[in-house]
Amino acid sequence: MIETAGNRILVLGKIRQIMDCFTVEEPTLSLSAIRQRAGLPESTTQRLVQNLVSEGFLDRDGSGYRIGLGVARWAINATQGLDVIQASRPMLQTLREQTQESSVLYVRWRQYRTVVATARSPRAISRVLEVGTVMPLHLGSAGKVFLAFDEFARQELLTVAPEEALPAELLDQIRIQGWASSFEEREPEVASVSSPVFDHHGNVVAVVGIVAPFSRLNEATAVPGYTVPVVEAAALISAALGFERIGQS
Repeated sequence: MIETAGNRILVLGKIRQIMDCFTVEEPTLSLSAIRQRAGLPESTTQRLVQNLVSEGFLDRDGSGYRIGLGVARWAINATQGLDVIQASRPMLQTLREQTQESSVLYVRWRQYRTVVATARSPRAISRVLEVGTVMPLHLGSAGKVFLAFDEFARQELLTVAPEEALPAELLDQIRIQGWASSFEEREPEVASVSSPVFDHHGNVVAVVGIVAPFSRLNEATAVPGYTVPVVEAAALISAALGFERIGQS
């Protein structure tokens, strides 16, 4: 069959149908589950899934498939040539030294956030997030920051999961204070504090934060001990990307 622009568009639509099958609740799906959810013929599903794996859109996970880690790399490229990971590395190290907790950098892809860089806590009892870990936006401090400062993140979440939308009052508070916290929202005994990273256009390109055991990071200790260094780290990374706050000379 002769390939035409129309055929290519149809294929892209089918690829999107497949990618839309995956959710935070069910990140790994069998080939049969993908076929049923996408509503595509078995042969078409098998061919496209194989192609998506070979191109890095999907990864094999045992007998199933999940969103590929290559997607996170493409999300990073949305910084328009400014390497947010490279810019963040010294600040992640400093943040870890200041707090003695694991520092983390996240980027957003659709209604998810992905860990793209970390500096692990030196403590024996700590919380570690691996690079490539994918999490939802509506749970955890980093997700709240994306939703508060990124209009496109809010629109994406409202489109695919309107029931998970956060109260406007909470998002307003996060924007005013410049940080968000979460305590045992996504996992028991885990807490976090996060702040936004802006590029030279003033767009949110990442979120930086710390994760720690709830025994050390909780409502009583978050504001006095952790929010200031997290906000400072986010500001330094933003400055390295060329962001200038209003009134800054």
